[in-house]
Amino acid sequence: MTPYLEFGEQKSLELTLRFAPNQEFRQVVDAVRSVKLPPLPLNSELAAFSVLELLSNSIRAHRERGVREEVELRYSISDNRLQIEILDSGRGFDPNRLPYRLDIPPDRIDPRSEMFAEYRLKHGNGRFGLGLLAARKTFPGFSLGFIDRDRSPCPWYSGMVRGTRVVLSAPLASEAWSEDLEELPLAEDES
Repeated sequence: MTPYLEFGEQKSLELTLRFAPNQEFRQVVDAVRSVKLPPLPLNSELAAFSVLELLSNSIRAHRERGVREEVELRYSISDNRLQIEILDSGRGFDPNRLPYRLDIPPDRIDPRSEMFAEYRLKHGNGRFGLGLLAARKTFPGFSLGFIDRDRSPCPWYSGMVRGTRVVLSAPLASEAWSEDLEELPLAEDES
């Protein structure tokens, strides 16, 4: 069976969604949750959370900087992998201001650390520094880069940064694995 993405009545190997900076975040959540992904060997709720966190950061950057361009969310399936790309024009950010270093393996980062507490306090508890970390922990493939006005890669310190490009990827679940997933009982909500 050929894997594909589903969105409404549409089935394809590629899907692009665009979000205006002034769009209600509920609409963003509904759109992301409406995308049906092929079976993946990772937690689909954590995957959706990660994508929504990154979209929220991008949309917030557009709002804060008065950028009217839309934030793009691209899904694609190729070579038995899912790739999710988030592109914004929010002028990027200094990675050195995160409460952790991006070159540290994500399983060695403690979001309860003093650095995270200071980061939250510095941003009036309006930012938590968890979007990139959640994405890195959830997706086996993670890439963060900055782009210039032509959407070409450029270093943060170049002075040419127009936006951010985050690429997440994961292998598709094998048919045997996805059949096993279908046989698993669903967890019931105990609340």
